[in-house]
Amino acid sequence: MLGSAPEEWWEGPDTISAIMKVTAHEYREVGGFHFESESTSAWKEGSVGWIASKGFVRIGDREPINGTITIVVHEDGAHWRMVQAHFAIDIANEQALGLTMTSSVDDLLLQVQDAVPPPTGMAPDGSVAIMFTDLEASTALMETLGESRWLALLEWHDQELARQFAAYGGTVVKGGGDGFMVAFPASGSAAACAVAIQRAIRPGWEGVQVAARIGIHSGNAKAEGGDFFGKTVVVAARMTGAARGGEILVSPEILKGLGGAFSLDDPRSLELKGLAGDYVVFSIQWR
Repeated sequence: MLGSAPEEWWEGPDTISAIMKVTAHEYREVGGFHFESESTSAWKEGSVGWIASKGFVRIGDREPINGTITIVVHEDGAHWRMVQAHFAIDIANEQALGLTMTSSVDDLLLQVQDAVPPPTGMAPDGSVAIMFTDLEASTALMETLGESRWLALLEWHDQELARQFAAYGGTVVKGGGDGFMVAFPASGSAAACAVAIQRAIRPGWEGVQVAARIGIHSGNAKAEGGDFFGKTVVVAARMTGAARGGEILVSPEILKGLGGAFSLDDPRSLELKGLAGDYVVFSIQWR
C-alpha cells in the first residue's frame, strides 16, 4: 500500500492493518474521511484486475481535495484479494489535515509499544466469529477404510482445511483429525472460509467422498489461554452438530456481517442441545 508521503510505503497485511488502525483514529480526530468517486476505470485479464478511481477527498468540514486511488487485485475463487493499492492527494498531509499523519513504521512502533494486543482471532470490539467443522460419519469412514487409509485421509483433510484457515485469517483454537474450532475477527471472513472449505474437499480423497458439517456464530466470548469460552462457543458447536453433511449453517448474528454476499436457503428453526428456546439458522448456498 502506497500513499502520498515518501514514508507511505507499507508491505504485508500485519503492517498495513496496524498503520490503518492508527490513521483511522487520526482521521476521526479531524472529522472523518470520505472519498467521492468522479470516474472509475477497471480492467481484467485472467485472474488479475486493475481499478483506478479519480475524485474528491472530503476531510471533516474542509474544502474537497483532488484524490486518486488505484488497486491491483487477484481473483481467488469467488473472491478478489487486494494485492497493491495506491492512494494520493494533490497536497501534503499537513496542509490537508492540519496535522502530521503517521506514515512511518518507526513512528507507529513508538505509539503502540505499550498497547496490549487483543487475543488472536478477536475483533477490536471484543467480538469473535467462532466456526466449528466436523466430518460427517467419520466413525463409519474409519471402519470402512481401515486405519492406514483413514489416517491418510485425515492428513489430507487437515492440510486442506489448514490452507483455507490461513488464507482467510482464521486462528485454529483446537482440534485436528475430523474437526476444528476456529476463531475469526470478522463474520465475512469466517463465511468465505467455510465456502472455500466445502469447495476444496468436495472432490473427495482418492475416490472417497467426504462431507463436512460447519456451523458459525458470532458474539462476545471469554478469551483465556488461547481458548474461547461462553455461550457464543456453545451455540456454534451445537449448530455444527445440527448441520447436514456439506452444509454451512450461520446464525443471524453472522448474517448481519455478510452484507448479502452469499445466497441463503430459507431460515429454519432449531432446538439446540442444552440451550433453551429455538434458534433461527440459515444455510449458505455454496455449490
